[in-house]
Parts: sequence; C-alpha cells; structure tokens
Amino acid sequence: MNASIITELGNAAAFQSRSVETPQPKKDDVLIKVLFCGVNHLDVLIRQGKRPGPKIFPHVLGSEIVGKIDGETVCVYPWTFCGKCKQCREGNENICDHGGTLGRTQWGGYAEYVAVPAKNIVKLPKGIDPIEAASILLAGTTAYHLIKRAGVKPKSTVLVTGATGGVGTVVLQLLKNFKCRIICATSHPEKKVKLQSMGIENVVSTKSLVEDVHSLFPQGIEYAIDIVGGTIWSKALEALAKKGTLVFCSTSRDEPGIVPIAKAFNRELTILGSYGGTIKDMESILTLVSQKVIVPIVDSVFPLSEAQKAHERIENQAVFGKILLQTT
Repeated sequence: MNASIITELGNAAAFQSRSVETPQPKKDDVLIKVLFCGVNHLDVLIRQGKRPGPKIFPHVLGSEIVGKIDGETVCVYPWTFCGKCKQCREGNENICDHGGTLGRTQWGGYAEYVAVPAKNIVKLPKGIDPIEAASILLAGTTAYHLIKRAGVKPKSTVLVTGATGGVGTVVLQLLKNFKCRIICATSHPEKKVKLQSMGIENVVSTKSLVEDVHSLFPQGIEYAIDIVGGTIWSKALEALAKKGTLVFCSTSRDEPGIVPIAKAFNRELTILGSYGGTIKDMESILTLVSQKVIVPIVDSVFPLSEAQKAHERIENQAVFGKILLQTT
C-alpha cells in the first residue's frame, strides 16, 4: 500500500511517500481502506518529538480516519481503549488506564489502509459527507467534550483562544448554538477578519488579552476555553470573573504556562483539564453535523503524498479550519 511515513523524528521534510506492507489485522481488529485522514497539531508535535510517540520506525501518523469496510463507510474513534478498566466501564474511554492514540501508539491513517480495533468503529450517519466526518472526529469530539467539561450555560460570556483551528472552529459553532457572547483572541489580522466573517464581533489581541477583555466586560468573563496553552493560559485565567471557569485541552506552545495562584483561589476560580472525548461525545458531534447544527470548516485537502506540505501549513499558523489528507 502507499503511505506517507516518517523514518525518524524531525522537521516536516522527514516525510517519505513510500510503498509499505499493508497492515495485518490482529485479533479483534478490522482493516479499513482509508478515504480521508485529518491532520492535527498533535501529529506535528509527535513528528517533532515534542510529545510521546513511536519508538519503532518507519511510522505512520494520523488519528482522524474515515474509510470503508466491505463497502460501508465508517468513522474511527481516535483513542484506543481496553474496555475493561474503571474509566472505560464508566464511559470515559478517552482516559483509559491502558489507552493510546491512533497514529501515536500504533500506525495511523496517513496510508491507504489501517488496522484498528473493531470497537473503535462508528457508522457514518446519513447526511454526512466523508470529508466532513474526517474533519470532525478528533477536533469535533475534543470541542464537544470541552464544552461539556466546562458546563457552559446558554447565553454565557466565553473567551476562546486558538479559535481558528479544527477544534476552535467547532467550539465557536457550539457556543453560537448556545447563544453565548463570544470573545476570541488572535494575533493574526487575517484571522481576525475570518473570525468576524463567522459572526464573532469581539476579537481581541492575544498581546493585550486581559486589558481588552476587561474593557468589554469589566467584571470579567464566565468561561475561558483555552486550546493553545503556554503563556496565554495565565492570561485567560486573569480574564475570568469571580467564580469563573477555565477549561483547557492543549499545551501546544513551547513556553510554560504560569498559574497566578493568588488570583485563582481568592476569586474561587475553577480550572479543568479536558482530554479528547468519549465515544458518546463523537457520536453526539456527528449527529449535530448530520442535523446541520455544526458545519465543519475545511481549510484544505492535500493528497497523501503531500503530508509534508500539510504539516508545514500548520507550523506556519496559516490554518483556518481543518486540513485533510486524501488517499485517492
């Protein structure tokens, strides 16, 4: 089969388009003919060696997979899970005690075929194009879980950082469906224009985030959803009102986030981590897409052989929405 592989960790030039042996499904696995695979910032971090990743090479990245089994189009839940531990029994497959991530702990979807656990398969709902599904499986599931973890209430005031990526554009649509007052932070003028085209009136600068938010909402905001991490994390925390909630899902920036402890406890702030999402979360976001409540935003689609270009586009922070690889 054809695959876009890496033989070592490094920059985007590490990708090679090569013919490799088609994976053989293990017990309880199924073989999928890949149609589309989403490209995530996590893939970039794994390839750079900034996140735990493969120890054996060559390796195939990619966790956001839509493909066919015996002619039927299916979606793949991106996180592997045992189904037996306490977390799995309680429906928290995303934090399984023995779990992993497709494309990180085993070969993923940057290939014509991929073998995955049968229990990770979810049928593609009617009314969804495969390209829409591939752009929503990890990013949309993560976005849905973020909102659920935070307990965002309708008509709340919410700050979103990293709003222009695959996760962020879904978060915005979910919040708009809740009729929330949304503030987005960005340092890119062209992304500000695109956010405004989505109906986001309040777009502030990441450099002056706290001051800009307080000029709009002097008492602070009720929720902050941080998809970036790093130093912006502490700024988002400072922008909160008393009793406010910060939920975060990423540490994608290299710089460390500093927690202003005094400002957190004396205002009784809530800080929540959020990791991926559950199978039910993925099914819920797919249902919202089928109902046209959520419309996936696709930035660009690259052929499988151009994984390097796809990764470089993410590294250059040029993305608005989701990047996909197409195998055919």
